[in-house]
Amino acid sequence: LHVRGELHTYKIHLGSGNILMSPNDQYLCIVPKTEAAPDTGYLPYEGDRTLAVILSKALMLADDTSITDPTITSQIRG
Repeated sequence: LHVRGELHTYKIHLGSGNILMSPNDQYLCIVPKTEAAPDTGYLPYEGDRTLAVILSKALMLADDTSITDPTITSQIRG
């Protein structure tokens, strides 16, 4: 899955959820929190944790200039 943000274009592997940033395919480490997500109702991918993680990463990286987590910003701005 290719996601274009303001700072980079990201490639998210659909099997693993791993992320590579353009232009040099630098690995981007984003680890999801392990706490339970709030009940949001039925989702078509319910029970598929990898797809849920991929979609959340894609949505976050599409708006990469709004990310405030210092662990992530140090990787994408560094």
